[in-house]
Amino acid sequence: MHIAELNHNQGSRHNTEITIAGVVRITYPKPFPYFLLEDKSGTLICRPHGNLPRHGAHLEIIGTFVLETPENCTVEIAALKETIRTYVGHPTDTCTLTGCEFATQVAA
Repeated sequence: MHIAELNHNQGSRHNTEITIAGVVRITYPKPFPYFLLEDKSGTLICRPHGNLPRHGAHLEIIGTFVLETPENCTVEIAALKETIRTYVGHPTDTCTLTGCEFATQVAA
């Protein structure tokens, strides 16, 4: 599934298990722990099951898509509550996702 698909009719996907793959754009410990996962179609807030992943990590996340108001917040957000995290390895230094730690680096 692509992240953009979640933006259409989010309510119908509430409390469903989904799998998303993408690159970690940034991590935040506050106001609640979360990270932004980006694929070619968009960006999604992910709530980690354990520690926050590293920036640039290419991950596959299995979790529950929820519409919730996190602790210390007043606005409902759409998020993926992580249950399983897998690091996506690449056999070579190539990846089409910008920012992936395995993305092809342009020579300077």
